Amino acid sequence: MATAQSAGAAIYYETSGEGPALLFAHGAGGNAAIWFQQTAHFAGRFNCIAFDHRGFARSPAPPSTLTADQFRDDALAVLDAAGVDRAHVVAQSMGGYTALRLALDAPDRVASATLSGTSGGLPNEQPSEALKALVSGHDRGNTSSGIAATMAQATKADPPKMALYAAISAFNAEFSFAKLAGLVGGGGPSLADAGRIACPVLFVAGREDPLFPPSLLTSYVPHFPNARITVVEDAGHSPYYEQPEVFNALLDEFLDGQVG
Repeated sequence: MATAQSAGAAIYYETSGEGPALLFAHGAGGNAAIWFQQTAHFAGRFNCIAFDHRGFARSPAPPSTLTADQFRDDALAVLDAAGVDRAHVVAQSMGGYTALRLALDAPDRVASATLSGTSGGLPNEQPSEALKALVSGHDRGNTSSGIAATMAQATKADPPKMALYAAISAFNAEFSFAKLAGLVGGGGPSLADAGRIACPVLFVAGREDPLFPPSLLTSYVPHFPNARITVVEDAGHSPYYEQPEVFNALLDEFLDGQVG
């Protein structure tokens, strides 16, 4: 079991494949295991690195340390432990906070950023009712049921897919959304900060995402020097999981423009 030491926590990570590095940063409903459909696809030509954020699955840590700045430092510790100088960062939801902080504060370590279903902590003046409910702490500790409600109708109609997501999410035995107060409590990057991110940025939005709808993510794109957005049909908050073939093809295309 590989771990990176960071601010008193052992951050679990796993690697597969060889080539340019892809660092996968999961959302609050996942952990390193949730990226299985991506690591299997990309390991043929990339060094895929997936890790458990602190406080999730195999990376136990005090809830008070779950902050965007600490997530950034943990990701840097994982890259260092894996011997990687620079990576393409692929982030889902909560992982977008990690990715954006990395791109802002350690730009030499980030070759590109893919932000799926996430604002990355950028201002959201009118959060959806679904988002407010999810981060309010009224989830009763049940992460999988909270995230399941954000899936597209096509995903909800696929019981095995829903059951697998719930099983992977259950690895986060010590987590509840109430513990993300330090992450979503304000003080995040500004829209002006987005203008300092020089690396290519790809936003991916699920057409049926009730948390970070396509209209919201589209509004961020003009604030970046080099960003674009793609909307995935029949996907809710988790396009990488709900429509993996589409997501992987989009990421292939995005990376092909940067990797020779």
